[in-house]
Amino acid sequence: MFRFFIIAAEIIVLIMVLRSPFVQYLFEDIQHSVSELLESVANLPEREELHSLQNRINIELSPLKPYQQSYIEQITADGASVKRFYHTYCENDDINPNFSGTKRANLCLIVKQSPVMQLAK
Repeated sequence: MFRFFIIAAEIIVLIMVLRSPFVQYLFEDIQHSVSELLESVANLPEREELHSLQNRINIELSPLKPYQQSYIEQITADGASVKRFYHTYCENDDINPNFSGTKRANLCLIVKQSPVMQLAK
């Protein structure tokens, strides 16, 4: 019977400790770190494809001016940006202040052929 009270007391103390703000903060921090790690692992293939697309654009459209290079970095930041760029400036033929004429046509072709756009279908 004494053993039961000791075990019950230990369980109560454990519950009180686990419900403390510090432990809750610690668990929240651990959960946040693990979720960031899992998210980065899940996005690794897309990031590699985006980096490859950025390199291909820089090579095939060189020489690029600094503002054009910055713009390429912006549109290849994530898959949604690439798809938004393609929809706006390639499919809808909107005026792009950074690329025009042949360079824009080549950029649209490169983006269309990229695996990033193939995943969208």
